[in-house]
Amino acid sequence: MAISAACTSSSGSDNEKDKPPVPTTAVPSKSATLDPSEQAKADALTAYKGYWTELPKAFAVPAIEGTDLKRYATAEALNKAMETVANLKTNGRVMTGEPVVSNSTVTASELEKKTPNVSVSACLDISKWKITDKRTGQPAPVASSPVSKYVVTSLMERWGGSWMVLKYELHADQPC
Repeated sequence: MAISAACTSSSGSDNEKDKPPVPTTAVPSKSATLDPSEQAKADALTAYKGYWTELPKAFAVPAIEGTDLKRYATAEALNKAMETVANLKTNGRVMTGEPVVSNSTVTASELEKKTPNVSVSACLDISKWKITDKRTGQPAPVASSPVSKYVVTSLMERWGGSWMVLKYELHADQPC
């Protein structure tokens, strides 16, 4: 009895529930309609973010399986990730923390080609991404770099409607 009393409204008439719903019309906003080339670039940057989200997951296990890395990487980029996973496994190591990727920008695009492509430049901060001994959890000895934030450039192509990172290049000589 108390439950049904709590669910009924004391305002309005009983006839209100018999009225048909008032139709609403959605008005598209001007900002929602991007130029197709700008939309393609935005989609590529979204996939690029997905790549940098999945890569640390693979290195933390280390295993590609159980991640969506193959959804975002192929060719040389995927091969490098697989090699790093194998190296981490062989040495009993994992990577903890995550890189921070900022200022991702499409620097060039060839969207009219049979296989559309874009070049992306970003700032990669690896200061919180560490190689750790899997057994002890202690930091593993590695060669230190004078710079922990530097430029990374990548080539992406759209394959079957999805943007994929094909290759990347780290520019440790270009701090950001």
